[in-house]
Amino acid sequence: MRTKKIVPWVMWGISTLYFFFDFINQVIPAALGTQLRAAFHVDASTFGLISSCYFYSYAILQIPVGLTVDRFGPRRPLAAAALIAGTGCLLFSMASSPVIAAITRMVVGAGAAFSFVSCLKLAANWFPANRFATIVGLTNVVGMLGAVSGEGPISKLGESLGWRETIWLVAAFGLSLALIIFLFVRDQPEPTINRGSSTLSSHILTDLSYLLSQRDAWFAGIYAATINTSFIAFGALWGTLFIQARFQISQAHAAAMVSILFIGAIPGSFFFGWFADRIQGFKLPMAIGASGGLMSMALLLYVPDLSVWIVDGLLFLLGFFCSSNVLAYASNARTGALDAEGTSLGFTNTWLIGGSALFQPLIGWLLQQNPSVQQQESIHHLSLADFQIPLTTIVISLFIALIMSLLIKDRYHIHTLADQS
Repeated sequence: MRTKKIVPWVMWGISTLYFFFDFINQVIPAALGTQLRAAFHVDASTFGLISSCYFYSYAILQIPVGLTVDRFGPRRPLAAAALIAGTGCLLFSMASSPVIAAITRMVVGAGAAFSFVSCLKLAANWFPANRFATIVGLTNVVGMLGAVSGEGPISKLGESLGWRETIWLVAAFGLSLALIIFLFVRDQPEPTINRGSSTLSSHILTDLSYLLSQRDAWFAGIYAATINTSFIAFGALWGTLFIQARFQISQAHAAAMVSILFIGAIPGSFFFGWFADRIQGFKLPMAIGASGGLMSMALLLYVPDLSVWIVDGLLFLLGFFCSSNVLAYASNARTGALDAEGTSLGFTNTWLIGGSALFQPLIGWLLQQNPSVQQQESIHHLSLADFQIPLTTIVISLFIALIMSLLIKDRYHIHTLADQS
């Protein structure tokens, strides 16, 4: 009996290691930004585009990923994806031009595209439905730990070993995970018949069409995209440079401070998942997260002369509140058809990753419009004021997230397509 209780956690735990790997790769451009910009001789706009290429391939593949894991199970696709992403990391470490860097980042993103959806499909297969929002939150906790490991520690490794050698270590981690996943992960409990997989192929278009016809699925997707800008646009790229400009500190020190954003998301991810399951509702927690994130980002950006400790606290709160993004997944998992969780999760992740990734090059382009940057061809001398207009895009996006949370209906008690008809 105890073994039966432990096995689901083992399956979930192994798969989340790959989500951990995914988040390390997401924040590498922030952690190694100085070295990468120097190596590829690029401006802020181009660097933002290189970084975002990871998220574009990741986002484009989300619905195909969802359909794949619904049809074939998560184990084999996840193992193959880890092999692709690890190989992509090796190729990125050998890149010598911006074009090659962008292409190899897309390869890594394509492999990492399977991480979150596969984790949650395994959770749906191995855990009861009334624990799903909590498991989503716990999965996001592991991702945030990856982001923390990918900010300060990776920045330190980059300074001591060099950026290419640092990425070799990341690649080795990804390739090792491919073997571990293939050997140990199982799609579902052995006695359980794949829930509807035998007929799933004939219902794929029906399931996807149904999901796309649901207004709340789109609202939840927009919520995911806009609230996640705090992590993708700020935490994974421009936040480190913003903190450097604010306090005139080193890249490693600034990266360590920005990692507090992801540290805040660790208790936040668990709290919002638990809170939604506790009150059996998504709407209130989503609104609390969006409003708290909006206030934290506005204070961080517009209030001058804040001490390091206050900024640390605001970064923690920003991560805590914006981790309510996990509820968009749980909401859409209830909105879609039974046994089509992968499709619903993939649709949501397309919005969360693809939508928020658009802000990386947008902010870089806005920074590049600064006259002093155009004159000196450098972004390292910018001040707090220089960041306020570009990063206002994040404030606006969090306001949109708040609006979406107020418009969305609460889908907690909807479980199956039959229940929704």
